[in-house]
Amino acid sequence: MHASAHPALAEYTGTLLHAAQVRTAVLDHEGHSVPVLCLDLELDNALHTHMHVEQPFPTGHYSQAAAAAHRLKKGTRITVQAPLVGLRLVAANASHIHPLDPTTETPEPCQQSRLL
Repeated sequence: MHASAHPALAEYTGTLLHAAQVRTAVLDHEGHSVPVLCLDLELDNALHTHMHVEQPFPTGHYSQAAAAAHRLKKGTRITVQAPLVGLRLVAANASHIHPLDPTTETPEPCQQSRLL
């Protein structure tokens, strides 16, 4: 069995909270870098969750990243597709953090998230 050539994608739709920006991401200790299109959007869901999105461009393609950023203004509705493997969830306002007893069994995945 081999890995699929097409990774599983998540798709999100929302509205840009501000104009997109181009930043530079350093890839290694030798200083190799790539331009990265960065944007923040308010998702179309009941909680209006905010999402930060980064799209790396190949080395030397800063002008293409800048052109993309120029087209993405505050208030623009967009859809983003991203591989599941690259997603990261951030809880910016955690109210409690509870250490677990290492001798207890790990909860099943469906039990790991719950609303209190």
